[in-house]
Amino acid sequence: MNLIIIDDEETTRNSLMELVPWSEMGVTEVRTAENGIAALALATSFKPSVILTDIRMPKMNGIELAQNIRKLYPECEIIFLSGFSDKDYLKSAIQLSAVDYLDKPVDMEELRSLFVKVVQKQRDLAGRTESLLYQRQKIVIDLISQTTSLSEWLKNSTQDVVQLSDQGMFNMYTVLLNWSSTIADDEKTVIKHELLKLLNDRDLTDDIRYISGFLNDNCLSIAANFPDYREVKCKEFAERLVKRLLEAAPGKYSLSIGCSSPSLSPEEYSHLYKSSLEAAKKQFYGDPNKVFFPDPVPARKYEIDKSLYMRFKKTLRQGSAAEAVQLILVTTDEIAKTGDPDTNKIRNLFFNFLRVLFEVTMQWDAAESGDDKEMIYMWREIDTCVSLKELAQFLVDNIRLVFDQSNTKACVVEKLDEIKKYIADHYSSNQLSIQNIAEHTFLSHTYLCAYFKKSTGRTLNEYITELRIEKAKELLRNGNHKLYEITNEVGLTDTNYFSTLFKRCTGLTPSEYRVNQRYDEKIE
Repeated sequence: MNLIIIDDEETTRNSLMELVPWSEMGVTEVRTAENGIAALALATSFKPSVILTDIRMPKMNGIELAQNIRKLYPECEIIFLSGFSDKDYLKSAIQLSAVDYLDKPVDMEELRSLFVKVVQKQRDLAGRTESLLYQRQKIVIDLISQTTSLSEWLKNSTQDVVQLSDQGMFNMYTVLLNWSSTIADDEKTVIKHELLKLLNDRDLTDDIRYISGFLNDNCLSIAANFPDYREVKCKEFAERLVKRLLEAAPGKYSLSIGCSSPSLSPEEYSHLYKSSLEAAKKQFYGDPNKVFFPDPVPARKYEIDKSLYMRFKKTLRQGSAAEAVQLILVTTDEIAKTGDPDTNKIRNLFFNFLRVLFEVTMQWDAAESGDDKEMIYMWREIDTCVSLKELAQFLVDNIRLVFDQSNTKACVVEKLDEIKKYIADHYSSNQLSIQNIAEHTFLSHTYLCAYFKKSTGRTLNEYITELRIEKAKELLRNGNHKLYEITNEVGLTDTNYFSTLFKRCTGLTPSEYRVNQRYDEKIE
């Protein structure tokens, strides 16, 4: 059983962590966090069974944290700590179904008694069958992977869980979610859970039996069973799916739905899934938010001409933006004519074009830049282009940006100053990112990274880190700021990470640096 202790007072955290015999009470692992934001970030990977949290904290209070934890882990037990008797807080705690509310200073016997009940409750939960949503998700995965057949599920589980019948026609729908680049992993987790709940409500249709499950963050599959199959009904169901899924999280993603051909056998679900997945991938050559069906005639393969890269490099070295753009457009047209389903191969082609562009024009090799994150930005931007049309336009825009004749020396200085000013104004926010800077300056991630590296000799991440460390030094020299306060002031959320980063950059821990500075002042 995992426990997270959240309190902005380091003494309280350490005392609860070290003085309570957690293992004797059935708690297997304990982590701590200094505020709600840090705790929420930790929870996405640590998956707590229980949180023991202070209510009044900076950045995100205990009630807000508990609300977010409830969305991520509905069965997580919540215990509040507070030195204040506030009726509004108590009311919020009750609405969140908190286990209890303990006053500070904590009575250890009261805490021990409470945790005995909590641990027993968690053990009871662990002994129950998985929640209905995830039972059905497991069934979908089993049917696709042929781990367990539908007949076995029907034999060993109840109808209200399985939902499907072994009679009628069988079909599979696969939904590919194209997430917005602004969506964090923890938000995806919440949205995915909400989508499963939406599909579980079963108001999409009266007579089609179906169950759903996520295979990964981007792929949602729905196994359907039609007592009375008609093609028009199959299409209508898919179109309702598109509408409801887009309404569920506006602006969070676009999507495509692939629909397989029907089968008389439930043993065909694995084949039906592959068919529906290939159909969904057809959005690459079309438009998102559509329903796609299998092609009766197999698509052709696009054979990559290795001389393409040399020709592209030659046009770039000659300074001919128009020829470079034309080469990309002709290549795109040739790819579109084949409809090659191997979209990863096509994306890799465009990724290599992008690398050549920046290596030639910016004298910048991402692989040797010293910052793996910049390589990730290149992949991410390529990967977030949903269609071939978007890929081509993205590359063309970057070619034109690089060759923009307005990039005189004065313009370069002006743009660089704009980037540095934005960083100076936002370094204290934990929301500062390359994406924010790119959006503010109207540049792509990749171009921004290459541009900054060429202009300054440093990567953007190096520059941001240096600025934050210098600001942290100022705070350590002046005043008695607590470590978590300094961490927050320089835009970070994890005190341990900040301490490690500070030592890596300065050779000293924050505490050692503060002591040295005060010693030097006394000598002077």
